Amino acid sequence: MAKSDGTKMARQLQIYNCIESIRNNAVYSPTELMDIFKISRRMLQRDLKDIRDCGLINVKYDKSQDRYIFDEDIAFDDSASPRRRQHLLRLYRIGTLIKTLPQVDIEALHSYEDRLEEFNEFVEETKYDPDTTPESIEAVRSFMIPDEVDLPDIKEKYYALFPDSNERTRQRDFKEMNRAGFNIYYSRKHKAFIFEYDE
Repeated sequence: MAKSDGTKMARQLQIYNCIESIRNNAVYSPTELMDIFKISRRMLQRDLKDIRDCGLINVKYDKSQDRYIFDEDIAFDDSASPRRRQHLLRLYRIGTLIKTLPQVDIEALHSYEDRLEEFNEFVEETKYDPDTTPESIEAVRSFMIPDEVDLPDIKEKYYALFPDSNERTRQRDFKEMNRAGFNIYYSRKHKAFIFEYDE
């Protein structure tokens, strides 16, 4: 994941992703999160409150362990002011996209494309060889080319998650994901949106 642009939304999305990615393990201490994101304790508390109030996840501080722990009691804060409510709804929507949208292993995709190019060069070089048969070509193909990388329909997945959104909102959401360091883009070559796999 690339570095975020430092906005409040970008930072909160990264904090959410950081905590969500270790859901089955011990959650970070306040000091660890403050060190990772270079923020004060007060700002961390505010960010975690927004993440909790938007309904993504709920973590509470356990003083005895000096750790945040997950709490299954999650709910959207309906008492939020109109301006804060708008921020919380957007935070929830983009956080859900980060967690839910299928990612593509870009290295596997490039490897597949390289092998396919090598195979096509082989076919071109041997097409006039009298010993070349459809069977021999297929044998080489099965040896040289790995399974094709599945490119999911990211746009379709987006509207399945948020059917009331419009195209302008989707564009802004994807732009915000990129600002937060999550690489999502339209590939003209593949005629598809690609959400790159995050190590």
